[in-house]
Amino acid sequence: MSLMTIFFNMSIQTWANSKMSYVFMGDLISFWNSNLAIWMSLILMFMNTKSYKLYKTITIVGLSLFLMIFYTWNLIMFYMLFEMSMIMMLIIMMTWSYQPERVEAIMFLVVMALMFSLPFMAMMMKNIKTLNFWLMNMNPTVWEYLSILSIFMMKMPFYFMHFWLPKVHVEAPIQGSMILAAIMLKLGCYGMLRFSSILSKFKTVNLIIVVMSMWGMVILSMSCFIQSDIKTLIAYSSVVHMSIVLIAILINKKKSMTASMTIMLSHGMCASALFFLSNIFYTNSKSRSIVVNKGSAQTLPMISTLWFVACMSNTPMPPAISMVGEIMSFKLILNFTNLYSVIFIMTLTSSLYSIFMFYIMVQSKSSKLTKKMFMMKIKTLVISYLHMIPLLFLSIKPKMLMII
Repeated sequence: MSLMTIFFNMSIQTWANSKMSYVFMGDLISFWNSNLAIWMSLILMFMNTKSYKLYKTITIVGLSLFLMIFYTWNLIMFYMLFEMSMIMMLIIMMTWSYQPERVEAIMFLVVMALMFSLPFMAMMMKNIKTLNFWLMNMNPTVWEYLSILSIFMMKMPFYFMHFWLPKVHVEAPIQGSMILAAIMLKLGCYGMLRFSSILSKFKTVNLIIVVMSMWGMVILSMSCFIQSDIKTLIAYSSVVHMSIVLIAILINKKKSMTASMTIMLSHGMCASALFFLSNIFYTNSKSRSIVVNKGSAQTLPMISTLWFVACMSNTPMPPAISMVGEIMSFKLILNFTNLYSVIFIMTLTSSLYSIFMFYIMVQSKSSKLTKKMFMMKIKTLVISYLHMIPLLFLSIKPKMLMII
């Protein structure tokens, strides 16, 4: 608590850095990401789990870890904490997940993390003369630049590095999915924002990655229509949104940081809400199948409304704050490339699957395989509303997020 108090006493009303010590320093990027982590930890404290004391301890340790990641300005410390964040996810999966396939998902995650982490460590030891994020003056080669991008693109994840995400989401308990979607995917975005000073040195590489991300968005958006598992569908939608963030960061213009931060914060709340509400359907039907759960929200207007707000924020539709970020991102893309047809298809498909997700849960004919829902627990309502409150307040005053 004392660490959190120190962080919140910082004056970070301008772009100027607020130096706390030789280890910690913050700016508005740190401020908003740490707020997201604290809010999600508050939500997770309301969750019912077995071994609640252990769960509470892991949540507090995880929050401290995330706060140190977002406020450290020492590169070695950032790298160590960045990799340690994966350990918390592994503990949650091994403790509260029940499927034997979780071991395969964990090994897949660990192998991919090591595969992209070690080249970054080698590059860091060879090239970086200072450990200060703000004083880095690097002239990396193309391969070294790719090693920097790959460690963060794997965590976001980038389209061709996303294979671990659906596996982990499917095998993780609901708490793990919420932490992964809301906070851990943002670590990759945060790392790329911190290394944004070198992004303008390799514009050709950036163009190739931007085009690949755009096509990846189209392919994944279309694949969302054929998914039978609702958690896999939401996981793929997370990759689509993170692809937009990646594109905005790589374009590296004046408004790139504001656009990417807006989408990151909105997606953190929205994806976590979708996973939580989908878990309510799973608890009722004991199945993650979309076919089995279709029409499940018809009999309960409260969950229909919450599902509508979450899906429309995922689309995004007005007045969702993510719409502001995506409009800014698409404007950056239009100024960066002439692939207008791809941009149109990308925008259309990334919106349609969220509308499809809402329609099949609320407007479809109810399946006879599930029982009807007539009541929600107070704690469930509180957790749902805690997801919606930040989305509402940021929509009322989006100017708060104008970092640059």
